Amino acid sequence: MRLKTTFSVRSMAKKLIPAVFYLLVAVFAAIYLSRIDWQGLSEITLNPWWLLVATGISLLTRFWFAEIWLFLLRRLGASLDGNRANLFVVYSKAWLGRYIPGGAAWIFGKIYFASQIGVSKTKLAISSFLEGALQIIVVLVSAAALLALDPRASQFGPLWVWGLVAVCVVGLISVYPPIFNRVVRFGYAKVRKKQLDEADLPNNRTIGMGILAFGGSAIISGLSYFFIAKTLVPDLSFADVFYVVGTANLASALSMLAIFAPAGLGVRETIQLTTLLVIMNPAQAVAVTVFMRLWSIVLDLVFWLGSLALQSALKAKNQT
Repeated sequence: MRLKTTFSVRSMAKKLIPAVFYLLVAVFAAIYLSRIDWQGLSEITLNPWWLLVATGISLLTRFWFAEIWLFLLRRLGASLDGNRANLFVVYSKAWLGRYIPGGAAWIFGKIYFASQIGVSKTKLAISSFLEGALQIIVVLVSAAALLALDPRASQFGPLWVWGLVAVCVVGLISVYPPIFNRVVRFGYAKVRKKQLDEADLPNNRTIGMGILAFGGSAIISGLSYFFIAKTLVPDLSFADVFYVVGTANLASALSMLAIFAPAGLGVRETIQLTTLLVIMNPAQAVAVTVFMRLWSIVLDLVFWLGSLALQSALKAKNQT
């Protein structure tokens, strides 16, 4: 009787958790959309070619993020058992969880949904935590490096510049394997009341390759924002590309750190608007900032649907 009750609760949880997840994503995405200046967007003239370039780059970057996560899982010894396509769906679904306030849904979404298809929860927890930390830190470091090369960034004040450098240094120290692994061991022991196996922890090579992978994706992802800006402001010079990529990455990293704001709503826009005013007039800066938010929401949805399409295509191929 007790076994039957336990099974019933677990079965109900498997149905309820995904339903609540999707509901929360839909609710907060609707809140985002309600705050967009639709009238202002209706007056925008777009260059479709630059928009196409930006969209292609951004979609490829999202799939690359999923590839990095799978790489970290494999490096930690997780058995993926031909679940590649399914894990792409898991990642894209969890990516939508960034719209839920608190930031936890992005991490726990991957752990929960991937564990349902047989991936180790321990390895999922460590890889997801590591992936999130590396992504934020590397994007922030890339922003600091690019802005340090641009004299226009100095107008925001030396305190801002040195503060950014300090955060980058602390971030890089935090993912240094001996320190990162000690923190993970401590947290695991507190939560699970047992010691973590050494094989479940990342080594120098794993973290180093993760940093390189995210370093490349940070530059490419930032380029998509440059082309979005150029979509609305065609005369934007290619000489501004490093400045736009740097400021876009800064806005992205700080918005991920702002866990109180779902998907960094308000934080990203404030940073982007402030920094874009240096290279374009106020009307253009507002238009680019608002359009970037809408475009990002649409791309996140396309990423999820594209992952589902890939999963269906591979299933059909295996059945033939």
